[in-house]
Amino acid sequence: MKRLLMLACCLAAGPAMADDYSIEVPDQGAFHEVSKDLVSAFSYHTLAPAEATGVTGFGIGGFGSYMSTDESAWETLTGESLGEIGMAGVTAHKGLPFGVDVGGFYGWVPTTGASVYGAELRYAILEGGVASPGLAVRGAFTKSAGVDDIDLTTYSVDATLSKGFAFITPYIGAGYVWGDVKVKGTYEDVLDDESPDQGRVFAGIRISAGLLEITPEYEHIGSRDVFNLRLGFSL
Repeated sequence: MKRLLMLACCLAAGPAMADDYSIEVPDQGAFHEVSKDLVSAFSYHTLAPAEATGVTGFGIGGFGSYMSTDESAWETLTGESLGEIGMAGVTAHKGLPFGVDVGGFYGWVPTTGASVYGAELRYAILEGGVASPGLAVRGAFTKSAGVDDIDLTTYSVDATLSKGFAFITPYIGAGYVWGDVKVKGTYEDVLDDESPDQGRVFAGIRISAGLLEITPEYEHIGSRDVFNLRLGFSL
């Protein structure tokens, strides 16, 4: 219940200013764990079944995500106690010919004062339908902005399998995330860059009511658990 409330708060949040967690103690071990948190929280979240949208199809929505962090590592590195990361933002996707979809998002990160944006390219190997499942592969990237001390980039690939039943479409998937976390500013020459590469599995369910949709999703990235929620509509 707490996680659902956090997600709902993220969806309702605007781009408000938040604490800017800057590096205070250049501890490489703590930076390594914080880098894992950042890559897990801010890599591209699927939030959709595998079925192709179609040439005339598109969708927009708002999303929220929530993840518990390695609190001791954050406190060591920044001097601030950060036990969780939440993100709220907007997302959109558009169908193209031949089973291809493109999409993107822009999110705000209240607990860090940062923003994150990203894009995806998805190809439906099986486009799915009433009697058949959908199977899609995806490539995506994300990039951070608005943080003075850290620069984050992630790249990911995954495969998603889904099957619709009336107004619900459950889906599962797996993939891999490559992260690149660089230090900027004061400690740029003190701390080494980190490149957390992590496996990823996820599961979710798309619930449709006419044009409206709600999509709760669970991800396990490396050793981190991430909870996502999307509210929107598609054609």
